[in-house]
Amino acid sequence: MQWETPLRGLTIGSSADVQAVDGTAPAGGIHLPATLTPSMYSSFSRGKIYLAGEYDRIPINATVTIAPSVFPFIEDGRSWFVMGSYRLSQKVQIGSYYSHYVNKAADTTQPANYSKDWVVSGRYDFNAYFYCKVEGHFLHGTALGYYTSTNPNGLAPDSRMLAAKIGFIF
Repeated sequence: MQWETPLRGLTIGSSADVQAVDGTAPAGGIHLPATLTPSMYSSFSRGKIYLAGEYDRIPINATVTIAPSVFPFIEDGRSWFVMGSYRLSQKVQIGSYYSHYVNKAADTTQPANYSKDWVVSGRYDFNAYFYCKVEGHFLHGTALGYYTSTNPNGLAPDSRMLAAKIGFIF
């Protein structure tokens, strides 16, 4: 559901995802009862300014069976972000965002159960269809997207990352 409000440039919306999983294999199975994932978001755009935000909650109460053992898988993931950007010229845009994730079903003081990411970014539009973007990330926590196989000395609770991207719009 999305609402284009009477305030020009302001959009407010919400969506919901319902999922259930049941699967079996020779060594066991998984059962996830129907789970509702609500999301709320808004955006505002006027002139050279763009602002947006979103909030999601993902409650999971699954059971994984690997014969003869049964393992509960419980998570209460809550995430949100706020962002803003400013178009300096027709071709150059700068911005920043903050994203936050925490698993409320676990010990939220442990870096493995949260992720906080401050980002500064710049974008250059070569034309209406082709652009490049650079982002500097200042991360705290390890809950999202890290692999122990590529971090043999363990995961650091704080890290920095530079990301570059080339994109096409059609």
